Amino acid sequence: MACLCSLGVRAATANHSFFGLKSQQVAATVARLSSMDAPDGASVSEPYLDPMLWRQLRGVLQFLQSNKYPHVPNPPPCKKRASVALIVRFRPLTPDSVTYDSNLCGATAATSEQRLENFFNQQWVQQGEPEILFIKRATRTGDRWTGQIAFPGGGREPNDGDDCATGIRETREEIGLDLNADHCMLVGNLPEQVVTTWWSKVPYA
Repeated sequence: MACLCSLGVRAATANHSFFGLKSQQVAATVARLSSMDAPDGASVSEPYLDPMLWRQLRGVLQFLQSNKYPHVPNPPPCKKRASVALIVRFRPLTPDSVTYDSNLCGATAATSEQRLENFFNQQWVQQGEPEILFIKRATRTGDRWTGQIAFPGGGREPNDGDDCATGIRETREEIGLDLNADHCMLVGNLPEQVVTTWWSKVPYA
């Protein structure tokens, strides 16, 4: 899942630390996202050549918003699923330059497409610095994921309604950020993949 946070992340836990990638690394991530194969039947425009990073990022997020990647079912007999959240935020040049307008970007303001457009039309966003959130998992003896750098996320639980719900719950548990908050915007889903890890022959979907 991909999520846009219009306000700064101000949460932390004892189990994980987290940090943001700066503009240069975000540009590389945008290039990688823009090179992904499009879902069947989708046409890819070329918004990624714009020298302004915020415009490139807007183009990628608009594409993800308009073109849902297909669901990949679990291969038999695998029952495991996991989700991560790719979280983008914009850091303003000065904290006092931000005026969050829920009428423009709030959950009840307009359609999801218009919310995204309204967000990027704000001057503080166009002049701000985009960041992508990663976590560094806690170091624990015997933990297969010890010390890993990753997006927040984890395995799906029985009470999770879908893969998106898993990403939202795991993000809240790991870093205390509620992606259902009014200042967070769910943009779309990333391509689903079947993954086989080196410690197991059973794949994760």
